Amino acid sequence: MNAVIPFLLLATAIKTVQPAYHYGMEQNLRSDLGIGTTYNKLVRPNEQVIVTVSLNVLTLNSLSISDQSMSLSGYLTMMWEDDRIEWESNVAYLKNIKAIYSNEESIWRPTLTIENSVKDISIVSDVNILMRLKPDGHIIWTPSGIYVTYCETDVTYYPFDTQSCDVIITTWGYTSEEIALNVSTEAVQMEYYKENGEWNYQGFLAFTTFYTRGGLFSPEITFRLTFKRRPMFHVLNSLVPMVLLAFLSSMVFKLPPDSGERIGYTLTVLLAYAVYLTIISDNMPSSSSSISVLSKYVYLTVISDNMPSSSSSISFLAIYLLFVLLMGVMSVIITIYVLDCHHKDEEFPVPKWLIRMSTCLAKFAGWKGNSCCSVRKVKPFGEFDSMTWKDIGESEFMPMSWSEPYAFSSTTPSVVYNKSGTQIIVKSIKLLKTILYTTHSCLVKGIVTQKWVET
Repeated sequence: MNAVIPFLLLATAIKTVQPAYHYGMEQNLRSDLGIGTTYNKLVRPNEQVIVTVSLNVLTLNSLSISDQSMSLSGYLTMMWEDDRIEWESNVAYLKNIKAIYSNEESIWRPTLTIENSVKDISIVSDVNILMRLKPDGHIIWTPSGIYVTYCETDVTYYPFDTQSCDVIITTWGYTSEEIALNVSTEAVQMEYYKENGEWNYQGFLAFTTFYTRGGLFSPEITFRLTFKRRPMFHVLNSLVPMVLLAFLSSMVFKLPPDSGERIGYTLTVLLAYAVYLTIISDNMPSSSSSISVLSKYVYLTVISDNMPSSSSSISFLAIYLLFVLLMGVMSVIITIYVLDCHHKDEEFPVPKWLIRMSTCLAKFAGWKGNSCCSVRKVKPFGEFDSMTWKDIGESEFMPMSWSEPYAFSSTTPSVVYNKSGTQIIVKSIKLLKTILYTTHSCLVKGIVTQKWVET
């Protein structure tokens, strides 16, 4: 008897330790909350349920300006409150159960959809991601997915462009009086974002708006993501070759007319330009509110069945490309005309209008110019009537002085080339091409330098 008493005292002194969590206790909690039994998931918890939403971006899969779409991998974080699922007032449950989990088939959830989705317009759903139910009645759900949305691209400065694409989330079936959408304090989270090789993430903008559908007001949240293109690949593989091809077209005037290579050379360069642009056209959008400088040019080269047909703004680079096209076409036309004059029968007299035009172009070509060329004085103006067709077609020039004043009269000597005044037609054309290529250089320097600095 004396031995039993100490044993009993020791047994009562030992404090019974219960486990912090036991599945039986959670089963009892679920039964008390009515999950799976009396809980009706079709009934919203409050008169107006406030849903806080944030977007978590993991990767930018693609941003296609040809398809005008953006593809993201990530997940949405939704949080709302359901008073029916609350055990904070029950100390026994609160002490041992910090959270329970359920799926969307058992608990009410807001019916949200991505309004500008181009792949699947349906309710945001993920049966594999469980909802986290907290003791105070707050529910957190993070459905994941690949979101492909429409993105209205602006390709004016392609490939130095910056695109802003939206992910628009709205309620489906509920009005703003029944569900209120709020933007989280961390609206777009990029903590686990993996950098894209073509696009550099710049920032975001998130805001809430309202729209009317069937006479009812519905809320929507817009997450606007901004990406800037990394231009190095396109500069090396697109812009540089195109600029070099543009300069090649001017070299046709260095070939002598008797070589027989002028027409073949100009057509080869023009064909190479057109073939190269067919490759670039694959990257251009089929429709756009603003037209790309490259697509503008491809459209003009009659290989633009898939190019935009309207534009609200045209960049300086578009003007440059238009000049390049005009210069390429002009080189072919002028070369054909010069060769025709060069090989024309000498029995046919040179028209008076052509002589007069040559004289006017001579004066225009020497207008306030400066050159290191030597001075060559030739026949007076009145003796130009003796020029021949071969003179007109000749493209090799003798040096011309730009420093002396010109006097186009029958008594004052004039400054011309070689033995013909009409050869200045070609010189004037060359001057025009110089003006165009000077414009070309200024445009390229201004646009590329500015955009490169921004990049």
